Amino acid sequence: MTAAGRAAGRILPSFGVPHLVGEASRTVSSAATRLARTAGLARRRVWSRPGRHHIEVHGVCQDGGNRLARQVEGALERLPGVAWARVNAPSGRVVVAVQTPEPTLRDLIATIDRVERTCDHEPDPEIPPPHPPEEGPRTPRTLGALASDALGLTISAATRILPFAPLPGEVAGLLSAVDLQPKLHEFIGKRLRSDPRADILFPLAEAVVQGLTGRWTGIVLDGAQRVVQWGEARAQLAAWERAEPRLTGDAERATARWPVVERPRPKPDGPVERYINRMLAAGAAAGAAAVPFAGPKRAAALGLSALPKAPGSGREGYAAQLGRMLARRGVIAMDRSVLRELDRIDTLVLDAAVLGSDRGILADLAPASDADVDQVAERAFALFDPDDPSGSRAADGWRLGPLDQMSVHDPDDIPDAARLRSAGGQLLGLAHGDRLAALLRVEPEPAPGVDGLPSAARHAGLRLVVAGGDEQRYGFADAMLPGGDQLAESVRALQRDGAVVMLVSADRKALGASDCGLGFAAPEELPPWGAHLLVGADLRVVALVIEATGVARRTAQQNIRLAMAGTGLGALGAFTAPPPQLPHRALVAVNGAAGLAFANGVWQARRLHDQSDTPAPVATAWHLMPVGTVLDHLRSTPDGLASTEAQRRRHGSDDNGGAAPGSGGLLRAFVDELSNPLTPVLAAGAVLSASFGSLVDAALVGSVVGGSALIGAVHERNTERSLAELLSRSAVTARARRDGAEQVLAAEDLVLGDVITLEPGDSVPADCRVLESVGLEADESSLTGESLPVAKSNRPVVAAAIADRHSMLYEGTTVAAGHGTAVVVATGNDTEAGRSLALVRQAPPASGVEARLGALTSAAIPLAAGSAVAVAGAGLLRGVPLAETAATAANLAVASVPEGLPFLVSAAQLAAARRLAEHGALVRNPRTIEALGRVDVLCFDKTGTLTEGKLLLAGVGDGVGDRYAPVDRLDDRLRMTLAAALRATPAAKNPEELALQTDRAVRRGAGEAGVVEQTGAAGWRAAGGLPFEPSRGYHASIGQTDGHLLLSVKGAPETVLPRCSSRRTDGRQEPLDDAGRAELERMLADRAGAGNRILAVAECQVNDPTVTDSDVRGLTFVGFLALADGVRESAAPAVRRIRQAGVHTIMITGDHPATAEAIAATISEHDEQRVVTAAELDQLDDDALAERLANTDVVARCTPAHKVRIIQALQKCGRTVAMTGDGANDAPAIRLADVGIALGQRGTPAARAAADLVVTDDRLETIIATLIEGRAMWSSVRHALSILVGGNLGEIAFSVLTAAATGRSALTGRQLLLVNLLTDLAPALAIAVRPPASDRTDALLREGPDTALGESLTREIGLRAAATTLGATVGWTLARYTGRRQRAGTVALVSLVGTQLGQTILAGGTSPAVLASTAASLGVLVVVVQTPGVSQFFGCTPLGPVGWTIGAGSALGATFANGALTKLVERLPEARPNRTGSGAEPAADGGSAD
Repeated sequence: MTAAGRAAGRILPSFGVPHLVGEASRTVSSAATRLARTAGLARRRVWSRPGRHHIEVHGVCQDGGNRLARQVEGALERLPGVAWARVNAPSGRVVVAVQTPEPTLRDLIATIDRVERTCDHEPDPEIPPPHPPEEGPRTPRTLGALASDALGLTISAATRILPFAPLPGEVAGLLSAVDLQPKLHEFIGKRLRSDPRADILFPLAEAVVQGLTGRWTGIVLDGAQRVVQWGEARAQLAAWERAEPRLTGDAERATARWPVVERPRPKPDGPVERYINRMLAAGAAAGAAAVPFAGPKRAAALGLSALPKAPGSGREGYAAQLGRMLARRGVIAMDRSVLRELDRIDTLVLDAAVLGSDRGILADLAPASDADVDQVAERAFALFDPDDPSGSRAADGWRLGPLDQMSVHDPDDIPDAARLRSAGGQLLGLAHGDRLAALLRVEPEPAPGVDGLPSAARHAGLRLVVAGGDEQRYGFADAMLPGGDQLAESVRALQRDGAVVMLVSADRKALGASDCGLGFAAPEELPPWGAHLLVGADLRVVALVIEATGVARRTAQQNIRLAMAGTGLGALGAFTAPPPQLPHRALVAVNGAAGLAFANGVWQARRLHDQSDTPAPVATAWHLMPVGTVLDHLRSTPDGLASTEAQRRRHGSDDNGGAAPGSGGLLRAFVDELSNPLTPVLAAGAVLSASFGSLVDAALVGSVVGGSALIGAVHERNTERSLAELLSRSAVTARARRDGAEQVLAAEDLVLGDVITLEPGDSVPADCRVLESVGLEADESSLTGESLPVAKSNRPVVAAAIADRHSMLYEGTTVAAGHGTAVVVATGNDTEAGRSLALVRQAPPASGVEARLGALTSAAIPLAAGSAVAVAGAGLLRGVPLAETAATAANLAVASVPEGLPFLVSAAQLAAARRLAEHGALVRNPRTIEALGRVDVLCFDKTGTLTEGKLLLAGVGDGVGDRYAPVDRLDDRLRMTLAAALRATPAAKNPEELALQTDRAVRRGAGEAGVVEQTGAAGWRAAGGLPFEPSRGYHASIGQTDGHLLLSVKGAPETVLPRCSSRRTDGRQEPLDDAGRAELERMLADRAGAGNRILAVAECQVNDPTVTDSDVRGLTFVGFLALADGVRESAAPAVRRIRQAGVHTIMITGDHPATAEAIAATISEHDEQRVVTAAELDQLDDDALAERLANTDVVARCTPAHKVRIIQALQKCGRTVAMTGDGANDAPAIRLADVGIALGQRGTPAARAAADLVVTDDRLETIIATLIEGRAMWSSVRHALSILVGGNLGEIAFSVLTAAATGRSALTGRQLLLVNLLTDLAPALAIAVRPPASDRTDALLREGPDTALGESLTREIGLRAAATTLGATVGWTLARYTGRRQRAGTVALVSLVGTQLGQTILAGGTSPAVLASTAASLGVLVVVVQTPGVSQFFGCTPLGPVGWTIGAGSALGATFANGALTKLVERLPEARPNRTGSGAEPAADGGSAD
């Protein structure tokens, strides 16, 4: 608060302040001092808890204080009952541990007093003491400031009531200027700092002076800031009380000397400091320059209007709310002032020592080609020591150590060796005897949350520097600097270069040298004293502080703009307000802007994203570990956990769930709806109107804007709740083993180490490592995009890609067949799907309606300002007083803005959203509708979107391989092959009852083809067989037919072909030699490479109905089956219509290119599909990628990262992208796309949470309906915008013309607002919300924003503006010659409204809604004009027949003129392109065009 206590004391007596007020000031000062002393706030501050006291020591936090610290410690430890005493210089306290018999606190303080007096260290009184969090809110500063504010309000009331003159407002403004000027503030602060009452005098002086002026706004603002500061201090005290035992619980942890730190150069000014210095100088110069022609009173008001209070108030609100938030997360703010200057930070330094550890993790493994993977993995994990990752160990003939230190034979055929070497990190060798059995890659164990720091720094706009560490490992850094012992010098070097540094480290000296030190240390480590903020050991909290730095900078810029608006309003008031109201009118504007900035700061801090829920990276290679190693790591058993242990783990882990949709409050949704470009313009106009007395106008504008935002917020909340209900219906449960028994639990109740059982149809509730597998297969299409089920095993797997990790099960996937058990290794946000959902929570790019409204705002603001200046200038030239002219100009500026625009667009979107809900599309945000109208690229995820997401029988091949046909075109020979496969399939009346997807597909396909078991085997009936088992890889059935037994086998080719000795060719058997078998294997591999699952079919006669695995030999290969994911019937027509609309479609899939091309061919009319793989796209830069995608139909082998890059590349080249998908792997791309579309029935929670639009019926036709609605909305909005903007331009032109002619605008601001209400809300709204005509759907699909809002919109706006101006001007001119000025204004009002309503009918045709709204607006106009009282309120006079005739005639004439001109102008563009030819050609060309 102000540092002008004594200065105020010298100024106040000269103004004759009553003795009563002076006595009251002295009384409250002494009362506050006594209150502080009573509350335990003596001059020496003390904080105590049982067994320890923290007592203030003066001067230990300065250079030379170490000598004083040692003497204080020695003196205290000599007292009986003192166990130890240690000075903690950063807090300015000595921590005294006491024991029985405890010394009294008085004796401890007396000892400290005595040492301070006798020590030769002389504290510098100009250095302020620290204010650690243990002070809490009950400090002399806080209590005295609150008491001062109460006194100030009392004095303000007394000044208004009692019969004495108030103090001139210039005195309060002068004190504010002194407080805001840094050098004056510092100078007076140094003079007063030695006075123990200074903390009370500072706020007292300003409160008293403001009270004596009779004003209260500044006092209320100061009080609000102190209330928030009180909450911050209270939260910090609570955090300190929880952390104190850990921080100062023993002598070693409590000890901290003051580091000798001197900044190499003064801290550079931030945006707030620069603005304050500029505005104070500008205000002083403007005030001095205005004295000669405006007088001292107005000059002083002009100077005070430049007071830059808003940026400082905004800073305070933001910092106080942020400090409170950080305290709740356990952050200890040793110096809260750094939170007030976050906007000055431009460089982030990360100490490499806190980003990782000396421990290592086994990240990857590459076994030799002849090695047993199970044995290699078991030995590797048994020998590897994370605490000594580079050490050598040996056991049982196996050795593990650094590769360059092992003298063993290195085979050249180790698969994936190149991959391990290129990935970086340390390589270890695992040897058995003298031969290298495997390569192992080791990485340093990262700190949890370290991956989030680079993105947080980029988002905050900070330069990122890493101190120490490997440059290759920290390639994300902008620069590398020395760390370790040189860290402090590295920080100083950056400061010498002009940087303001935030440091994340545990180095006390370097933290003290930084401008904002974040002390990072684990609870068992020594506290990083010297840090400004002690953040613990969670880097996610560090990411929150980094993000807060960027938000602080953006908030400062917003508050500077608010300050500029307040200055402009105050300056206007300085010239227009009556002298008795000065300078209070100017100070009210300044304080109002400061209040808005303070509220904005608090709000922005509350909106910070909570990074503590961000998932930490999963570094454990669970898929590589043997089962026993996995259970050991998780401290679990095959029988699961005990309930008590599970409960402990659940309570000991942080909440790892994501925020459910719909969790935001209505208030936040309301504020989000207000975040459009026109809202600040309208708000500023409303404030201007209110400042000149037009409160009704301001209220009308506020009600329109607020109503629009409220409607949008309510709709968004309702939609979110509907989506939440959709998600709740798909809640996942799991069967977990606890206490030796199986229990059914909700997925969110699972903890690491839980063992779950899985059966067909189960949804996997968490990421799991397989323990037991019996034919276990999982459908992972929702995660990886692979359409075929994946067999699962409990064996360790060497795989880099998630899709190849067959020992893992992932959340959100589905068990397709078999059964098994698995142990939970990751839950919630730590799962692979959870990380996709975390990516979803990143803010999407701003686009759509905001950009369009921004363009309109850019045009509306200068037009509104220009019209106001023109009207004011015309009035001044004709002698109209400035106050009257300024008020009229302000009202005109408000009325010039199309305030119905946000409401109109929101209403159009809401109407379309409701219609889409009837089609089965749930719109999360109405703004999605307008984005749909702009879509020109639609990216489809193949699996589950274009396809059914289940296996179907795609075709049948014979035993030679030269004959293949789909199910509906089988010949007799292929039907016999399918019949043989059917005989080797379990019997079931309903194929869906079968456990295996392959068996279900075979039965369904046979049913479609009309094939039964008896086809080719008359009278066949089952007699025995072998069921399918993964270890066998086939299903065998024995049946009796024609008096003999027939063995039918169906299974994997690699299992069946080695058991075949012949093959069937043209109905006869031929021997199958090795060459023939190799030829068949190549042919089947080619089929499998195209993305099909291949099943080999073989038969032979047998003699015994009982069969064992060894009996399945000598088979005859009869053919094969190809299984694939089926294409939806609706896909082809849907894609065709989308392409006809001019939308480029790209199918994105994780499948093989051949599979993707085949599916694309079935849904496309193109003869040849343009297919690329993601690997090919990886070789292209962003520009080349965008160019390639423009000529691409299919992208195969895509990962989630590829999908995100594709979306970004398309958006970068200006395309508007929609992304359709249903899996967790689609979620990041869905969120990033301009329009994200998820399928509701099959879609995963991650996909639905990411989507802007959820298609609840999973029909592609619904996507067509959404595109139609989006295009229709743009067409309707074009007409409505032309009415709104064209009408407002006409109003502006008419007002300027009449002001130029008479000095005053013919219409008042209230009348212009009435015009907008009558023409914007009802008629234009009726046009905007019209449903698309059913007979124009194809035409609407071809119409996008470029067609709707291009030149045609500009043309329509110009024509409507001209017609509006013409109608109003003609009516006003005729009325001036037939009556009084007020009557002429009323006739002009009628002409203006009538002209705009006539044009509305031209645009809307015979739509009942348009006609009804037009009639209603005309009726309201008649009532307003003709009703006494109401007419006078709007500045009108009732009209007679002549007046109404003039008005109606002018409106009709202008409307007809507009219609004629529109038809004429529409023909011009058609002929214009051909006018470059000969003189005779243009007409002919134009005619042909028609």
